[in-house]
Amino acid sequence: MEMNWILIRYGEIGLKSDYVRRSFEDRLINNIRNGLETHGIDGKVKRGYGRIFVSTEQTKKATEVLKRTFGIVSFSPCKKLDSGIEDIVECLVDLGKETIKEKDSFAVRVRRTGNHGFSSKDVEERAGAEILEKTGASVDLDNPDKRVMADIRQGQAYIFGEKIQGPAGLPLGTQGRVVSLFNGNCSSFLATWMMMKRGCSVVLLHGTMEPYAPDETYRKALDGIRKWSHGSPIKTMEFDLGRRIFELSEEGERGYTCVLCRRLMHRVASRIAKKTGSDAIITGDKIGNSLGNIGIYDSVAEIPVIRPLIGLDKETVRNRCKDLAGEFILKNEGCEAMDRDSSDVVEEEVVELEEKIDVVGMSNDVLEEVLDYEDTEL
Repeated sequence: MEMNWILIRYGEIGLKSDYVRRSFEDRLINNIRNGLETHGIDGKVKRGYGRIFVSTEQTKKATEVLKRTFGIVSFSPCKKLDSGIEDIVECLVDLGKETIKEKDSFAVRVRRTGNHGFSSKDVEERAGAEILEKTGASVDLDNPDKRVMADIRQGQAYIFGEKIQGPAGLPLGTQGRVVSLFNGNCSSFLATWMMMKRGCSVVLLHGTMEPYAPDETYRKALDGIRKWSHGSPIKTMEFDLGRRIFELSEEGERGYTCVLCRRLMHRVASRIAKKTGSDAIITGDKIGNSLGNIGIYDSVAEIPVIRPLIGLDKETVRNRCKDLAGEFILKNEGCEAMDRDSSDVVEEEVVELEEKIDVVGMSNDVLEEVLDYEDTEL
């Protein structure tokens, strides 16, 4: 059966006030259009009450875009037809004959909105009886192997056989902008992805860490996270962090390099946030052996620091990232300059070391280097 329409469902958007709902729907529609255009897909996006519809002859390619568009809970490639019961039943039966084998169990599911001369149950019973007769399959209303479904809305009906999961969340670009400390490892990738899922546009601040950590995974991770950015292009800002780590470790004290590096990143991110109109800093920190240092890191930040992964363990983060990005992202997890005994640092001593090293001057130099780096426009 030719499926040249896609029915799109959203979740949280429907709980908003009428004004906010309309605004979020507009943003989601814009993001879908942007994703289709970016991938060279010819399609028209239309709004319906509680649903969004895409008309395209490139359904398979379009589904790959929709799987990575935040705000979409699920979607279904479908056939559109008039909402007369005879046509609906005939189409459901045709779909059943195409997809249901004799060994399968099946169910017919119908959702109806508006006024019609028949009920959802009328359609289910008629279509189910004919499919049963023509396929010889068994009926299982609780846990069927196959489903044939219809969404009937006023004068139109949409016939489909599957619901494909989207990422859910809120449309990207509806919740302001954040600066993410993004080094391309699992933690920074997932923290960034989670904030994008909550509707935040992102600016990625990346410090290249060679020779202390390889940079090859970062480029792949950047390509991976950009696949989710339909409608809100990601801007990246980069600088040479490896050189600064060397200076911090040479002029500082053992056990303090990691804390000094983190505070340098927070200082720079705060300045970048002001220049890009960002409202918060995002890190991939989790609770480990340095919980007491979080306050020391954050004391130099000028805006809120958000840690989306704070309650997750390492294995959970790795498994989720593997699902989202692939095996490659598991390779970038360590920094050879990291101090293993940095959990007992004293903030007063950190401040004294920063004055000795002139970390404020270092952060000014980093800011100039970052702003000289040009990438995607905001």
